[in-house]
Amino acid sequence: MIIREHYIKQMRPFYDSDLVKIITGIRRCGKSVILEQVQDELKAEGKNCLFLDFDLKPIRNMIPDADALIEYVKVRLGKEKVYLFLDEIQNVTDWNEACRTLRLYNCSVFISGSNSKLLSKEFTKELSGRYISFRVRPFVYKESRKYAEQSGKPYSITDYLIW
Repeated sequence: MIIREHYIKQMRPFYDSDLVKIITGIRRCGKSVILEQVQDELKAEGKNCLFLDFDLKPIRNMIPDADALIEYVKVRLGKEKVYLFLDEIQNVTDWNEACRTLRLYNCSVFISGSNSKLLSKEFTKELSGRYISFRVRPFVYKESRKYAEQSGKPYSITDYLIW
């Protein structure tokens, strides 16, 4: 796995902020992987992390809407801050209300999902001044080459330009 340090470094100053951290980018650019990498970093520091992937049907069935999400998290809150990672959050009904509420608890909220839903006018209006967005892009050549090396495959600039 390629650690996307360039993006994680931008996010570190906001780990403990009450701002909702939004990771955006085109499909398959690595948003979910970056969420996991941030979580791994925080867990290594002994932080209390909770990761929910709403692409998974059992998770969506268990937590279909904002009220269920808030209740699910509230039950897991303790005295220490919870670092909450919500992947593909657009699959939760009224997810923006949940984000607005959860950021007021002792939670640091990180979300990723569909660009069109996360950055819609209604959402940015509701969370105005309460979020920070990080835009992730697909691998640059250096990252692609490093991934190929880790996989034991030859890789050239021509491969990068074609694929």
